Amino acid sequence: MAEDNLEAQAERHWAAGDFAASLALYLRAWTGPDDEVAEKILDLVDEWGAIDAALELISVAAEAGNAGAYEALADLLIQLDRPEDAVAALEQAARGGRDVTLWTAAVLADEVGDRTRAEEYYRRALAEKNPRALNDYGSFLSEDDERLDEAAALLRRAVDQGDTMAAGNLGRLLADEEEYEEALPWLRQALDAGHRSVLVVLGEVENATGAMEEAGRHLREALAEELPGAHFAYALHLVDGGAEQEAVSHYEAAIGKDEEINAYLNLALLHEDLEQWEQAERRYQEAIDHQDEDAYLQYAQFLADRGRTERIGALLAEAMKLDIDPEDIEEMRTLAGEGRPAGE
Repeated sequence: MAEDNLEAQAERHWAAGDFAASLALYLRAWTGPDDEVAEKILDLVDEWGAIDAALELISVAAEAGNAGAYEALADLLIQLDRPEDAVAALEQAARGGRDVTLWTAAVLADEVGDRTRAEEYYRRALAEKNPRALNDYGSFLSEDDERLDEAAALLRRAVDQGDTMAAGNLGRLLADEEEYEEALPWLRQALDAGHRSVLVVLGEVENATGAMEEAGRHLREALAEELPGAHFAYALHLVDGGAEQEAVSHYEAAIGKDEEINAYLNLALLHEDLEQWEQAERRYQEAIDHQDEDAYLQYAQFLADRGRTERIGALLAEAMKLDIDPEDIEEMRTLAGEGRPAGE
């Protein structure tokens, strides 16, 4: 039976309320973790509400020889916050001949948090010559500040082999290292290849290199597509362009979407520049509530500028519980009148 016929039958059973029959058909239609079938299975189980029954049905199908059902089982287990069980299901899928090495690595890295085991699977995927392995392994290593050179080398190899997504990831890595001029062509290459997710970082890099017109255009496109981080990046762009008042609403939007913890501090500083003292203090306090480590010294300076040094002591005591730069701590002591200037 053709796969599309299986899906059509599954949808009819779903519409009729026969969730078990629908799920069984979707499991037969599953061909890989990137299929739309995966999302349909999750939506079906969510509407069905009988999680235990769904897990049992999927397990029975897997044990009966449908190795792809192990992938569906893993997907569901991840949603249920059972990542180790998901890894076990993926290992069963692999034994059944399914190509899940990179998926297993990602679950171990992102869900389990076991980077050592994850790296074993990334290396296995490389040995298996999986075409996505160079990019995925490079992206994994880019999260380790001590292995950025390795990450860049892997991503460059991936680009050389035609992986345009790797160009975007290489551009992100270089942008994080503030190598903006070098990052720019890789990000533009990724965008030209259709990877719209790079719009935000591309706009940030263009902004940093002075290409303000291009930055604004790309960041507005990112806003229109509701890409994560777009409001925060566009607010930065507006401030750099002298449009501080317009930037306020985008920082507020970033806060509403919980995009960037630094949005509270940046908004506090912006209100301070606009001499909006009450709004500035409210945002400083919110930044402190969210334990933005960059906010403590800035808020202490704000208080000192207004002759309210008596409040800095409590702020200092809270800051000392965090991993804040010792120089910032010492400066806060000085502002609070608790320390002495260097050399005294």
